[in-house]
Amino acid sequence: MNHGVLHLEVKEAPLAQIFKIIEDQAGVQLHIPSLSQRRVTATCEGTALEVLKCILGKEVNLVYRYEDKPSANDSKPLLREVWVLNSTPSEPHPLNRNPDQAVCEAMEHFPDGQQLPLEEEQKAFFHLEPEEMEKLVLLSRSPDPKRRKEAVSRLALVAEDEDDGGVRSVLTEALQDPSPGVRAQAIFGLTRRDDAERDSVLRGALHDSEVGVRLMAVSNAGENRAILEMALHDEDRVVRDLARMKLGKIE
Repeated sequence: MNHGVLHLEVKEAPLAQIFKIIEDQAGVQLHIPSLSQRRVTATCEGTALEVLKCILGKEVNLVYRYEDKPSANDSKPLLREVWVLNSTPSEPHPLNRNPDQAVCEAMEHFPDGQQLPLEEEQKAFFHLEPEEMEKLVLLSRSPDPKRRKEAVSRLALVAEDEDDGGVRSVLTEALQDPSPGVRAQAIFGLTRRDDAERDSVLRGALHDSEVGVRLMAVSNAGENRAILEMALHDEDRVVRDLARMKLGKIE
């Protein structure tokens, strides 16, 4: 580990040993539902998130938590915990070193802790020109689920006071999308609003068939004890663990 960059080179190494190396070097706690006995040979370099994607394959879904109160000397929040949702690895997938891309890919599944350092940057990022917003609304109805997810994830960040109702309509419609990735982004966008329907959206999401969607609901439940306590009975251990962790922070 050097200046936040981890260089990992392993040959026929068991996954348990690789995860232990990442935990020790990066100071990150990893939660893996089950460990394959498979041995891995790979050379990976980048952030802890990048290296995990390199080892487990680009299709892996990661859930993660940043340090609640990073020190004043840190330019970015420190990564503290990572949950691996689908832990059966595909072929190791070397990544081009691009930490920002890796973080964005992981945030598609768990935007909790997503934050920009300066208020001015936040406003610039959340703002959409009318032409761009119109284009994203059209894209949200694309037959391609990846394009729909891209559009909905961007619309989800639009400030509520800049929405004339069109964005909310798109997000509400996206709750019924056949793609779980789109549904998850719609939940993120709706629950970050000060809305009377927020609890209803969260409760509905906890009954979704996809674990990633249910995790999104727990992630965005804030200090809503009723929602978090509901999630304690989820069939998936990762969802239960996340709910338990958030309840513990409230207490």
